[in-house]
This record gives sequence, structure tokens and C-alpha cells, in this order.
Amino acid sequence: MPEVIEQYDMSVRGKNYPGTEYFPYGYDAAYAVALALNASHTWLRENGSALRLEDYNYVTPEMTQVFLDQMDNVSYFGATGPVSFDKTGDRIGLWVIEQVFNGTDAVVGYYDPFSATFTWENSTGIIFADIDGTSVPIDAPLEVVIFHYISLPLYIATCAFATAGVLVAFAFLYFNYRFREKRVIKLSSPRLNNVIAVGCMCCYASVYVFGLDGNLVPSRAALDAVCKVRAVFLTYGFTLLFGGLLTKTWRVSVIFASAGRGDTKRVNIKDQHLFAIIAMNLMLDTVLLAAWMTLFPLKSVVLNLPEPPQDDDDIIVVARADGCDSRHLMVFMSVIYTYKGMQLLYGAFLAWETRKVKVVELNDSQYIGLSIYNVFILCAIGAPIVSIVDNQKDFVFAVVATFTIFGTSVTLAFVSVPKIQQLKNNSVTLQTCATVTQTQRTISVLPDPAAKNYAEDIARIKAELLKKTEEAEELKKKIDRAATCRETH
Repeated sequence: MPEVIEQYDMSVRGKNYPGTEYFPYGYDAAYAVALALNASHTWLRENGSALRLEDYNYVTPEMTQVFLDQMDNVSYFGATGPVSFDKTGDRIGLWVIEQVFNGTDAVVGYYDPFSATFTWENSTGIIFADIDGTSVPIDAPLEVVIFHYISLPLYIATCAFATAGVLVAFAFLYFNYRFREKRVIKLSSPRLNNVIAVGCMCCYASVYVFGLDGNLVPSRAALDAVCKVRAVFLTYGFTLLFGGLLTKTWRVSVIFASAGRGDTKRVNIKDQHLFAIIAMNLMLDTVLLAAWMTLFPLKSVVLNLPEPPQDDDDIIVVARADGCDSRHLMVFMSVIYTYKGMQLLYGAFLAWETRKVKVVELNDSQYIGLSIYNVFILCAIGAPIVSIVDNQKDFVFAVVATFTIFGTSVTLAFVSVPKIQQLKNNSVTLQTCATVTQTQRTISVLPDPAAKNYAEDIARIKAELLKKTEEAEELKKKIDRAATCRETH
């Protein structure tokens, strides 16, 4: 053995091998493994285990656990100082404290976790101060939290448009009430049109609450209520809007389908029946929303947005925003979306069934189809945009508010504008008929020299017609008597 060591010293003497500062750590690692193996051998023997060290094959979980347990108990003073390990397998040893000052690394102290003491190297002359030496430097990056709120001018502008929509819907309510006795309005179910207008108002009002965040509502409890009101307004608004539109079209479909089958029994579906259908849909909405808000209520949460790019490594900018979330959020949203989607599909079916109805005041099939197409396109465009750029609060709110206002306004226009135009056209027609009637009356009172001759001709023709009728009756009687005589003989 001495000869081997001497030969080794001769082979390495005078040579500078890189990484020699890490050799002591290798020695301590090998020594720690040896101590753990020895302790494992003793533990297996003392606990009567059938396993032996030579039985280890890298896939024996019992032996692996014994090694880990005994490695936790290893503790000795090695070439690099005290050696021991924590529960995660990391070494417990001296901590070296270094400082970069003016571009130079220097050791300024040590920390001994066994005695919980610091040892400082005062010979370096380095102090814990920044470049100018006037303040204590930070020991970690500075975290700056920035909340992203919806722009106030954007919120005011969208609320102005939503308010204009509410006023238009209210004007349509007044229009239905003012002209409810007119044939054009009466045939179009004015009370159901009022339900549609109220649904539009709810959809417009949802824009107000969608734009509320911590900038305008600082209370967290109030923001929780805002999250719930958002879901209620839009859900009820959709049901009232399309519920009124679809139920009255369903009534037209049933009536004309019955007439097409040749049924002589009159089909009488009153407004009360349609209101009951809408009320059932609202009740279903209430059950779904109540279950959602009771079991897994929507609450306001602080969302972490992607970190913006930054140049200063000592500052970390954390972008956050207010949002709404709950457990199983996607489950409840999927149920509501599926339920509303089925209503739209049924509306498309009704629009197809009533497309050939000739009574203009009753046939809303074209407008139902356009409304459904409008809602489908807006959802198909808006949903991907919102999901992709959900970290840009202003853009997301602008898209949601614009699509809500535009979709509601288009549907309201489809329902109201044709009725107003038909009422206007009928008024012009009635005025024209009154003018023509008045003209005819004026002409009829003018003296007509041939009027007397016309009256005499009419009297003469009537007398001749009466005479011919009597002759025909007499001839019919003779024919009947002749037929009776032949049957007798």
C-alpha cells in the first residue's frame, strides 16, 4: 500500500489538475454513503430482516427506504466541515455569505446552522451598503403590484350607449301601449313585445355591472354581489328576450299547422298560456342560478396577469386585476349555455316552420332567423377573443359590452322597426282610402242626366228576370209530374 501511494504522489506531483477544490466534497460524499451502508447493515441484522446488502438490485423498495432512513441519521465532521442531511436530502453545512461589490465577489462571512452563529470577515473592508454608501441595499428583488382597472372613459362611453338602448326599449314599450288597439300591433302580440323589450333592458343593464371593478367598488363584499348580479341580469334578459320572441312564433306555428291539417276545431292559445311558458323558463333559470350561488357561489378574486416585460432585474412587476370565479364554474356555465343553445335551435326550427305564413303581422320567422344568426356569430367571434386576450381588461370589456349592446339592439330593431313601418304604411293607406271615398261621395251628388234612364233600364231587367224565374219554376213542376206518372205506370 505505501508503494501505491508513493507512485501516486510521483505521478501527480507538480501538476495542476482543474477542479481540485471540489475533491474534499467527493471524499465526504463517499464517506457519507459508507456510513449509511454500515448503519443499514446493522439495522437489517438487529431487526431480523431477511434482506442483506448484497441482495440490493436497485428495484427493491424496502431496501431503498432503509438507505434513506439511515442517511438521515448520518452526522460526522468531514474534510469540508460538519456533514449531515435534512429530511429533503439536502446537506446541512456552513453557509458562505458573499457580496458583489463594484463587480468583485468577496466572502464577507459564514453562518453555522448547528450553532446558529454568524462569523464575519472584517478584513475585506466590505460593508453592506449600496454604491453611494448611504443606505442598506435590498436582499431580494422589489415586488411592485400594479392593479389593472377598466378605463373610466371607456366605462362611461359604454354606459352611455347602454343607456341609449334602454331608452329605445322603453320607447318601444310606450309604442306598444299607445297603439295596442291597432290591427298591426294587436296581431303581433303587444304584451309579448313588451316582454321582449324588458328582456332587452336587462341585457343593456348587464353592461353596467360588467364594467364594475375595484376602482369603482372598493368593497370586496360589494364586488361579490356584482359577480352574482352579472349572471342574473344576462340570464334573465336572454330568457325574456328570446322567450317572448319564440313563444309567440310557437303560437303562430300551432295555429297554422292545425289549419293545414284541415282541423275544424278552433285553436285558441291565449297570451296567458305563453306567459306561463316564459315563467317556467324563468323558474328553471332561478333554480340553476340558486343552486350555483348556494353550492359554489361566485366570488370576486384577484387574478394574476402575465408579467409585463421589464428592464430592471431588481424590480418585479406583478400585474393583477379583479375577476369572478367559483368552484365548478365551467360546469354551471356549460349547463346554462347548452340550455340556451337548445332554445335557439328550437327558435330556428319555428322560424323554418312559419316561413310560409302570409300574414305579415304574424310572421316573424325571418327576424327570428336573423336574430339567432346574429347571436351565433357574435358568440363565435367574441368567445375566442375574450379567452385569448383575457389579460387585457379594457379590450375584453370593450368586446363584451360592444357585442352585448350590438346584439341586443339588432334584435330589438328586428322586432320593433317592421311594426312601426307597417303601422305607418297602414296609416297612409287609410288616409288614401278616406280621400277616395270622399271624392266618390262628391261625385255621387253631382246631377246626372242619364240617371233616370239607368233606373228605368234596371227596373225593366229585374221584371224580365222575375218572369223568366217563374217560367223556369213552372217548367220544373211539369217535369216532376211527368216523371211521377212514368214510375206509376
